[in-house]
Amino acid sequence: MAEQLLPPPGAPYLNADGAIRIVGYNDMQEMLDAITALFRRMHSGFKFELILKGTRTAPDALARGLSLLAPMGAEFSEAELAGYARITGGDLPLPFHVAHDSLNPAALSAPLGVFVDARNPVSTLSMAQLARVFTGGVMHWGQLGVGGEWARRPIHLCGMAPATALGRLMLHRLGGEAFAPGFAGYAQSRDAVACVAANPLAIGFASLNRGVPGVRALPLSAHDGKPAFAGTRDDLVSGRYPLDRHLLIYLRTDPLTKRIDPVARELLRLMLSAEGQQAIAAGTLGYLPLSEPERMAELKRLAALE
Repeated sequence: MAEQLLPPPGAPYLNADGAIRIVGYNDMQEMLDAITALFRRMHSGFKFELILKGTRTAPDALARGLSLLAPMGAEFSEAELAGYARITGGDLPLPFHVAHDSLNPAALSAPLGVFVDARNPVSTLSMAQLARVFTGGVMHWGQLGVGGEWARRPIHLCGMAPATALGRLMLHRLGGEAFAPGFAGYAQSRDAVACVAANPLAIGFASLNRGVPGVRALPLSAHDGKPAFAGTRDDLVSGRYPLDRHLLIYLRTDPLTKRIDPVARELLRLMLSAEGQQAIAAGTLGYLPLSEPERMAELKRLAALE
């Protein structure tokens, strides 16, 4: 007979009534409602309290054991990892991809997109070209292969401020330490896209689902000379679009035993199951399931922790 699944005695994520607390990203409310409902059908007696007020609330709660796991719309920042390690005595959380970001304008998390004026003749860019553009190695549109009257026009840079999660991510993807002088950084994607819409010479990056009339998102290639992809649903799930992003679940290891909480492990296993991924795909916000190779790879990583 299989051993009954139970939370560790005295787990700090348990409320007084025995409900399991999960603290984290607000845009994962719908999928976690569905997943915890599935979990309760499989494991009787469990109750959950979802306190999903934003990604920033998750790292500290996970580090202190006050949340079963950490639902995140972005990777932990360096500062969050450092704070986590201070609390846990050096341990770091374990991240797992559970879904691709959404193209639905109603969703808060989307892939990164690179926007230009709709009249701009540039058709595609590679990640290497983007790196040169945003770190100052390319300063005129002609350096990107554009001819005619555009060739001598300067490139104006817009995007997410480097202190934001998307700004940090873009710098990481481009392999740079800082954006070029003159870069205009914004706290919100809509403002970065508005910068491009107001300036025909601008190029900017922001959430791909925040496009507006008068601008267009550029298809991107991972390497020079390779095919470029526009970031469609198929491009994201297949892994072809180089600025894709994911929703994540972070797990905590016990500082003493170095083991994963059994309830957290089983809840994540359910999210990564075929049924769990179907529940994620059925959500109204448009978050996309993992591909089958991705799903199996994450399950293999989880199994290695048992």
